[in-house]
Amino acid sequence: MIILNTIKNDWNSQRLIIENVDGEYQISLSDIIKNSINIFNDKNYKKILDLGCGTGRNSLFFAQHGFEVFASDISEKPIGILRDKVNRKNISNIDIYNFSFQDILFENNFLDAVVCTSVLHHEKLKEIERGIREIYRVLKPKGCLICDMLSKDDLSYGLGRAIEENTFIGSREGEEGIPHHYTDIKEIKKLLEKFYEVNIYTNEYIISGLNGKTYCSKVFDVIAFK
Repeated sequence: MIILNTIKNDWNSQRLIIENVDGEYQISLSDIIKNSINIFNDKNYKKILDLGCGTGRNSLFFAQHGFEVFASDISEKPIGILRDKVNRKNISNIDIYNFSFQDILFENNFLDAVVCTSVLHHEKLKEIERGIREIYRVLKPKGCLICDMLSKDDLSYGLGRAIEENTFIGSREGEEGIPHHYTDIKEIKKLLEKFYEVNIYTNEYIISGLNGKTYCSKVFDVIAFK
């Protein structure tokens, strides 16, 4: 039996800020990340993969709560920054890797949870499909995926140059050279059809920038169980 839950049909607004954390400016943690700790503890999860970890904001948060964290990013520069943080703070429960979400270097059924935020939509649809298959493969039975995808309702949809249906380059300020795929609930359910339970949250993040500008992003936050 597959359980599909769309939690809200309207947009739940959440304000985030850009804050200075250890000398680095980062967007504050979303509620979906903060509350994931409760899920992980309730289900006695131990091994968490932060997939597309960047400089490690989420990885450090999970490590502080005692989880065994595997952090990976396709770019070497941000994981170098994370490695410096881990060494400087003498953190022993974060292992750092350099691989793509399309080729996860772990065995089948290895992880309790995969957290993949602001990552999957940075590719064409076929690559996203491959990444989700990889995530499903490495998750243990009853394991959890927490991810997000850009919505077609986002104001940047249709901007820039289309490289395939619903995928554009140049649509988002500051990420002009990076593909952005926009989706809807129907497509997300199709992408995650192998998962036993899929919960979809419609969230609008309002981010206050240091330059006084405000950025808005409409995304589908997903919590899915294998």
